[in-house]
Amino acid sequence: MDQTLHGLAGLSGSEWQDLCIQVLRLEHGTDLVVLPDKGGDGGLEAYTLTGHAFQCYSPNEPLQPKKRYENQRDKATEDIGKFIKNENKLKSLIGDHVKISRWILMCPKIDMKDLAGHCTGLTTRVRDAQLPYAHPEIHVICQTMDDYEASYKRLVNSQLARMHLPALSEPNYSSIDSSQIETMHQKLRKVPVLRNEQARNLYVQRLLTDYLGSQEYRSYIRDHYTEIERELETMLEDLEHRLITEFLLDDDGAQAKLKRIVAATESRVREVATESSLSQSRTLSNGQVTDWLMRCPLDFYDEAS
Repeated sequence: MDQTLHGLAGLSGSEWQDLCIQVLRLEHGTDLVVLPDKGGDGGLEAYTLTGHAFQCYSPNEPLQPKKRYENQRDKATEDIGKFIKNENKLKSLIGDHVKISRWILMCPKIDMKDLAGHCTGLTTRVRDAQLPYAHPEIHVICQTMDDYEASYKRLVNSQLARMHLPALSEPNYSSIDSSQIETMHQKLRKVPVLRNEQARNLYVQRLLTDYLGSQEYRSYIRDHYTEIERELETMLEDLEHRLITEFLLDDDGAQAKLKRIVAATESRVREVATESSLSQSRTLSNGQVTDWLMRCPLDFYDEAS
């Protein structure tokens, strides 16, 4: 998984904290103890019964890498200070049975290795404090969602199922270039069952509707669930490559080939967006097939004789 996760960099502080806590709940289950914000958190927002403490931080974006590092460095320094200073509060919160062995600053994006070096210095500082709730070999580290990839993907897919992709607007066919529609007709004339103009017009109309709908869905997913969009893009780019290197060499006729490609595309979509409805995944997959028909990747041999 790409560490940068562009859609995560830029979340507000509360949005990032909510996301982190949800992912950590999936990762650690009932071992996770979330500390309330009221009254101050003493340099952490949650900890596990196995000794991991978490502080979540998302700076105000956009930032250049150096400035982002400086903000992360200062945040880690400030909150380790709280972790040390608020000994009485944290001792009563954590108790005697848990020793924090990892103090973790969770960030949407980490650019510079200097942050790891800074955390090494903070590790020495917190060890020297000899806190009753800290393990003698405690480490201060910074992490991103890369370190919780499986739990993050589970969360994203479950959210995708719950969010119910928005109702599609009335399709505006005028937004599609007429030359692209004519290209579709030229290609689909090579499919025996679509040589009939009336049948082909109905099929093209359905594909164009799904194409516009898929654009709306993709835009929504891109804005709200960037990781799903990134994986979907990767899957479909691979399938587009196969259109040229594999499907082109098939001995199947145009009709069988089109049916196979439609099925393969829908399978890829459902592999990524596992909890999407059948109609949503079909709209997304048909929209991608339409895009290929309007461009170069998908064509058929002319079987007319």
